[in-house]
Amino acid sequence: MITIFPQFLSAQDEVTSTSFSDMSIVNKKISSNISIADLVEKVSPSVVNITVSYGSNSPQLFGYGSGFIISARKEVITNFHLIDNVDKIEIELSDGKIYPASIIGADAETDLALLRLETNISIPYLSLAENKRNRVGDWVFAIGNPYGMGQSVSLGIISAIGRARKDGGSYIDYIQTDTSINKGNSGGPLFNLRGEVIGVNSAIYSPTGANIGIAFVIPLKVVMNVITGLRNDGRMKRGYIGVILKTEEFQVEDENPIYSLNSVYGATIKKIVPNSPSHFYGLMEKDIILDINGSTIRNSTQATRAIGALKPGEFANLIIRRKNKTYKFEIMIGERPNKGELEVINKEFND
Repeated sequence: MITIFPQFLSAQDEVTSTSFSDMSIVNKKISSNISIADLVEKVSPSVVNITVSYGSNSPQLFGYGSGFIISARKEVITNFHLIDNVDKIEIELSDGKIYPASIIGADAETDLALLRLETNISIPYLSLAENKRNRVGDWVFAIGNPYGMGQSVSLGIISAIGRARKDGGSYIDYIQTDTSINKGNSGGPLFNLRGEVIGVNSAIYSPTGANIGIAFVIPLKVVMNVITGLRNDGRMKRGYIGVILKTEEFQVEDENPIYSLNSVYGATIKKIVPNSPSHFYGLMEKDIILDINGSTIRNSTQATRAIGALKPGEFANLIIRRKNKTYKFEIMIGERPNKGELEVINKEFND
């Protein structure tokens, strides 16, 4: 149950000549005679296999994925797409025992879900304490349930940070890794070599449907924020003002704006949704959002994230550029519709 984004790429290899005479290629922390077996042994009891079933008729349809336990309350993190519209969820522990699970909350925008394991037994769990800054080249390892085969471990590095992907939503800058991630690894944890969770495996990029060394991981910072919302409300409550945005550059000529322009880019309003906060508070199409609550806005993604981080019902200050002049608006923030409703709205106004 892992999302596949097929795309065929062509590449031309480049051969370069590099001298290593002045470089040390020995990593004192990781060498060929050092194993991660102790780390795997420590964290693997908290990683689980998840099986989902659809429909009550025979034969039933089944799906599989991964997750991990994060609290003494037996809370389990996994992917939203794994448990969306399923009839039954079962969780298998590392010792082979199987227990039912219920959904605490889910968030389609970030592809995260929080489950509760229905058992009274004591189970070790993983801490989600903030770790040190992740860096490209750091060693990482994944534990999951590829192709439903059972708990498996793979090792790789962080290939990139801050990646975007198609259909990945506006709220995630993904970690990219070459760690082997396949169908069934979805929802499982990615660890650093201190045994800390750094993210949740979410999707692979592949023309074949199998691992080719490009996988996308939801960073821990996003995970922690979403899990807090799911615990409190069963869903993520995000801010919304009812606009469809695009990134646009503008010119500054013979102007003395009331607002100091830190950028010649902003988030231009393409459309305003009727009966939305933007409609009620007087925003207009072609207005350019320059600043939200003191934070400079340079593109539509920044604006979407800044608005989404606001709490419904609170007021926000927006600096708007309109016809070569700048204005300040105070707007009461609404609650962002769910992903499905939003897609309908965006399709309607983008057609």
